[in-house]
Amino acid sequence: MDMSGRLGGYQRGGGARRDVDEFGRERRSRPHNRKPYERPSRGRGGRGGHGGNQGSGSMVDESNDLESRLSSLIIKVGDKNAPTLQNNLEALSVVLEKDFSKHEITVLRTFRQCVLELPWKAPVYSTLAGLLNAKNSDTGAKVITLMHEVLRMSLAAGQWGSVKVLMRFFALQVETKTISAATLLAMIDAFLQPAAGKMTAQGSCFVFIAMSTLLWAGRALRENAPDELETRLLAVEQFVQVYTEANAGNTLTTVLHDAPPKGVNILENLLATMRAVADSGWKIDAICAPHAMFASELAQATQHELPALEMPVDLPAGSYYTPPEFLQLVPHPPEHAVRRFVMQDLIADTITQLEGNRKDCAKYLMQVHGLCAEDVCSVMTTAQNPEDIDPETSLVYEYMVAEVLLGFLMQLPEGRYREMYYTSLAIELRKAEPQIMAMVLETAVENVVARIASMDVECVNRLSNWLAVYISNFGFQWDWAKWEGAVDEQEDAPRRRFVQETLLKLVRLSYLDRIKALLPETCLSLIPAKAPTHNFKFTLQAMDERTREVSVAMGKCLKNKGTADQALEILESHYSQWADVDAEARQTLAREMLTEHVLLLGSKTFSHMLNAIEKFMPALQKFGETAAAKLQIAQVVEDFWRKNTQFMAITIDKLINYRVIDPATVVAMLFDASHVGAWNQFHLWEILRNTVNKVNMRVEQLQARLAAAQAAASAMVADDAAADPAQSGESVEHVELLLEQMKQEQRDVVVLTAGHFVRLLSSGDGCASELDRAWLQGRFKEFMRTYRQQVVDNEAALESQVFTGEASADTRQVFDSTRMLAA
Repeated sequence: MDMSGRLGGYQRGGGARRDVDEFGRERRSRPHNRKPYERPSRGRGGRGGHGGNQGSGSMVDESNDLESRLSSLIIKVGDKNAPTLQNNLEALSVVLEKDFSKHEITVLRTFRQCVLELPWKAPVYSTLAGLLNAKNSDTGAKVITLMHEVLRMSLAAGQWGSVKVLMRFFALQVETKTISAATLLAMIDAFLQPAAGKMTAQGSCFVFIAMSTLLWAGRALRENAPDELETRLLAVEQFVQVYTEANAGNTLTTVLHDAPPKGVNILENLLATMRAVADSGWKIDAICAPHAMFASELAQATQHELPALEMPVDLPAGSYYTPPEFLQLVPHPPEHAVRRFVMQDLIADTITQLEGNRKDCAKYLMQVHGLCAEDVCSVMTTAQNPEDIDPETSLVYEYMVAEVLLGFLMQLPEGRYREMYYTSLAIELRKAEPQIMAMVLETAVENVVARIASMDVECVNRLSNWLAVYISNFGFQWDWAKWEGAVDEQEDAPRRRFVQETLLKLVRLSYLDRIKALLPETCLSLIPAKAPTHNFKFTLQAMDERTREVSVAMGKCLKNKGTADQALEILESHYSQWADVDAEARQTLAREMLTEHVLLLGSKTFSHMLNAIEKFMPALQKFGETAAAKLQIAQVVEDFWRKNTQFMAITIDKLINYRVIDPATVVAMLFDASHVGAWNQFHLWEILRNTVNKVNMRVEQLQARLAAAQAAASAMVADDAAADPAQSGESVEHVELLLEQMKQEQRDVVVLTAGHFVRLLSSGDGCASELDRAWLQGRFKEFMRTYRQQVVDNEAALESQVFTGEASADTRQVFDSTRMLAA
């Protein structure tokens, strides 16, 4: 929801302004200080107010103006934990109750949006709903019924972020006496019962939402249903215990392997928080509880019953909510663990719910602390001396935002949203608070990099991408001197590799000389001495006479816009004269010559590359009819662009598109013995990821085409339209054949890739060192968890062909963990 247009309060040009304040109370008459927009409207008839339909237009304008003001009041109420919060809530409830019948749609729509998209203000909106219910039970019933319907729809759509926020809202409704404890318990049971005994993604998702709800409802349930509360707590504890034991050896979703247990298992962390809150009488003091201000009025309210919730049964395993780890990247006082969890939970919900608008998200993230008491956390952006705030002695709000943001970025098995969302959000936060957030984000990154040796390899990759784009948005400025020590580390050390890959990405986003000018002298060895370029093999100095003749002839042909057939004729006429070379060797030499010159022709820009490949595609395809020929073409491309890995990745991608090479070729090229000792190179795994994603995308596209063809065929049968079959589009049989072929290609890629990983990790010569093996093992984990659904779909083939008795124990454990993760 983009609420920026609603926050302006009264809008100009809306007709006569009623003489009331923002809460509908009579305003003192101040004729001497009237603003221009407060003057009575003259209508549309020009001077003197003459003209038709004056009254009708004025009434419409006034109605629109009032609706705009009502929406603004609902949005803005409770922005801060101010002394006037009680009066503001009371006054707003009076205004809404009074005008509800006239503007019901506007009020309900705004209320729904606020609850969903301003999650840290749940105590405020639950209290407002309670006051409306206390004043008019019919109004309260409409509000609660609407929110229950939104919850039901969110469940059906698998929108777990919204489900979690709405369940918190209903948990607080027990405090306001709008619903009974029994009603809320029935809603919680709807999550707990399907999860019982299921150590799956669905089970952990449901239990996490139930636990989050109990955290906020604990105080009311302890007063109204203590035995039932204890029963649910025992059920939750049993699930968490079994879940923890079942995942004891599973490190596929662990971001930092040096983290304490509470930082690894989010369910354990939440359970520990619940126990601490229970010991304090279920009091959550991190954020204000305005319902306590209206205890006597709310006690007389009518409680409403709600229909039972229905859990979705047909959602795929990958669609369930996986809560991110709350990474502790800066020291926090241990005595504030509960406050920290609650605040970061609200921050996480805000980031999730406002994903569609990064600017609004950044703006509202700076307001989440507004409902906190002054002693809950320190806010650097509002402090007079922010440099005096010590995160080791107090909770610092900005550092909590940074921790949650980076936690989302490095969430495993995959992030909820694209990495660019978290990058753009960090950029907006820094723009909003240039000095403070720049320092906070830099400190958080420094603390992560200090632990990078224990970080999951995929997370290292993500952090590098994130940091490069972030830095590029602020003039490429960074304190590189702090990382000078990385230069002295060995070539494949995690910190050195991270810094080097980040710098290479910055070169992509800018140009080499600019990055050179920004780096300390000691760091220049981490980037190339010359700008990225090609590595053309057939230079004049590197060839014998007859090879030079072929190369010069090919160069002239391509330069003079020759065709694919002409290029083939040149190769045939020259190499056919090499009597001392057998036919197969001549084919190999001709294939290499053609590929090198086509790549050289397109080496200027991406557009030139695409045009060159497309023009000479028939020749390349003729030379790439066998698996070995395809592999040679791919290896020539890799060698040609080894000094420009961005062009390498794009060229290989386009060759797959044009079917010059196939995905299996790329896999064979990447796992070639020549790469042993270079498993830390990020571009290799970028190419692998792009290749597998392309295969999966083609399968999905064919599945969509099959569904469309089947629908068209069914429509023809229904309409008895057998006169012209050509009008029906693709035949079902044809698309089914294509889909089966594509699924076979997908199966081959998954089995082949896993087989190469296992072969290299299980043999003594697959890695050059322990560090080299650690990089390869990390990429193996990344592949298995990213494509876990394809792994499970081809489980039988993997069992019989890959994970045999020769597979090492650690690779077998990754396979078992992948199957558990996909369940």
